[in-house]
Amino acid sequence: MRVKGFTLIELIIVIVLLAIVSTFTFRFVGIGAEMYAIGAERLKQLEQSRFAIERMTREIRNAVPNSVRVTPSQPVNTTFQCLEFVPIKVAGTYYNAPFRKTDEKSLDFVSTADDWDDITTEDRLFIYATLPTWIYRNENRFATVEQNTVRVDEHTPITLNDDSLFAQRSPRQRLYVGNTPVSFCIEGDKLFRYEKYGWLAEQPEPNDFLPLNHKKSQISSNLVNLINAPDSNKTSAFQVERSVLRRSNVIHVFLEYRSRQQERLYYNHDIRIPNAP
Repeated sequence: MRVKGFTLIELIIVIVLLAIVSTFTFRFVGIGAEMYAIGAERLKQLEQSRFAIERMTREIRNAVPNSVRVTPSQPVNTTFQCLEFVPIKVAGTYYNAPFRKTDEKSLDFVSTADDWDDITTEDRLFIYATLPTWIYRNENRFATVEQNTVRVDEHTPITLNDDSLFAQRSPRQRLYVGNTPVSFCIEGDKLFRYEKYGWLAEQPEPNDFLPLNHKKSQISSNLVNLINAPDSNKTSAFQVERSVLRRSNVIHVFLEYRSRQQERLYYNHDIRIPNAP
């Protein structure tokens, strides 16, 4: 009785064929896994960059007109750039505001907004502050309250500090109440947000925040450092176009992101702040 089997050559051929099939199979799976990882990273980068642009847009649109300032305005040999603005707490109309030394240090504030509760001693009240210097330096364009004032209804009487005096009336009797400033800073390849550092006459730089009682949060990463990047299309991430008469403030934001695979993602975005003096 003869017993059938495989020869050594046949076994070797089978092993070689299986090895070839396995190599291509694992390579195919590896390519698929690599493509998935690249796609996931690209999606993560896209979501992160969209979040950064959307957050900045929503916050800056709610800024007190003419409060946006940028440092340095023309970046040279630096690794950062900061944009600072004053968020609007509430806006409305004023009556009986002090424009002469003999006037009562008080005013009547009228606003239909109901999403605010009070005006604190840290807030500032602005009337016809048409320049950034008038927002951050007291040149009789803003005032502060004597004590925290609780919202009454659409009409709220406000008592101001004794030294309060406004230099010029608003054409539309417009009054803005602003919270303490907020800054967005690009530092290296990261975008940070600073708040609760108080009012400063000169715009702070990243190192200036260290001794202040501030709050810092990272918004995004993987940014191209536009300041010194030789292959970048822009040299400034933030640019401010000042308002004239009733023309809006326009804030130009240019952010460039780069993935690990050196793929680039550009955002060239304009943010408009309505100017209603």
